[in-house]
Amino acid sequence: MTLVQFQVSTARLADIDTVLGILDEATIWLRNNGIHTVWKPGEFSRQTFLEQISREEVHLGLVQGEPAGTFILQWADPLWWGEQPADAGYIHKLAIRPAYAGQGVGLQMLNWAEKKTKTQGKKFLRLNCMAEDRKIRDYYEKAGFTYLRDVQGTKSLASLYEKPL
Repeated sequence: MTLVQFQVSTARLADIDTVLGILDEATIWLRNNGIHTVWKPGEFSRQTFLEQISREEVHLGLVQGEPAGTFILQWADPLWWGEQPADAGYIHKLAIRPAYAGQGVGLQMLNWAEKKTKTQGKKFLRLNCMAEDRKIRDYYEKAGFTYLRDVQGTKSLASLYEKPL
């Protein structure tokens, strides 16, 4: 599904409350619907997000100009992926406001990230998610990502996914 008037914008420092609000809304929705997550509302680091915004890594998915989702796109991820060649973009904290669920916002944001990553000369788009969350894993697999392996994080077992560009 292609959304009418969908665009991605790079978050500005003034967008910090919007970004954190989207993450909190999504986290509350996950928890209220019995979906296990390590995310906790109100516990996203404001300082970390301000730093990521200043590096232009945080993005907003906008539907008719209204913030509908957010994600981070980085060029390295040593925490989950270890040392890798500089050939990939890494998606983190992909979140959709519940009011926009099921409307293709997540896929549109992933498509934008793929194009951006490719224009940066990268060969892959990578991400990780909780290994036990079959629903999100199915979502990423349907979006063309291939499961590679599981790695143990500090809070959970994560599944690593990659999509060639």
